[in-house]
Amino acid sequence: MVGTWGAACGASADCASMRKTQHGFTLPELLTAMAIIAILAGIAVPTMRQFAGNSRTTAANNSLVSALATARSEALRRSSTVTICASTDSATCVASGGTSTDWSTGWIVFMDVNANGAFDAASDQLLQAWSAPGGNVKVSADSNLLTYDPRGLLFTPGTKVTFNTLVNGCRGLNQTQVVVTLGGSPQNTHIACP
Repeated sequence: MVGTWGAACGASADCASMRKTQHGFTLPELLTAMAIIAILAGIAVPTMRQFAGNSRTTAANNSLVSALATARSEALRRSSTVTICASTDSATCVASGGTSTDWSTGWIVFMDVNANGAFDAASDQLLQAWSAPGGNVKVSADSNLLTYDPRGLLFTPGTKVTFNTLVNGCRGLNQTQVVVTLGGSPQNTHIACP
């Protein structure tokens, strides 16, 4: 028998260390595995960030479309004027009668008895409130409010309202646009990020 370093084994005890198998990785194997993991992580992290951003945009867009559907259905159900507007406190409209077009702070739907576009606690009824989407999601519109008449049509004739939803760092066709037609129904599309 041949022992350690090519020396002959005189007794079986001298060759016992050769029968034990070695477990583990060598340093070059470990470094190679770590390099492969680093490359894969470098590819996956930006993709995961984009996926997370797209998910936040979709969630905010779905919340907005849900609010629009709620406002329209409540206008039809109650045969009353219902308004949806941007809100920072889930209780009042932002810049009532103003021109604020940032909806990133949340929005409310309320029965607008006198159809003035402002929530009057004494006469109007708050139907539902949505909080801010969060996660660096920006929601904007070309109007600070939208009002449905008792027939579910836009209260202001001849005007459609467009909402845009995107996340900071948006790339590709990952911005969503909701156009509320004169008939009151929202139409959802994906458009190119700015």
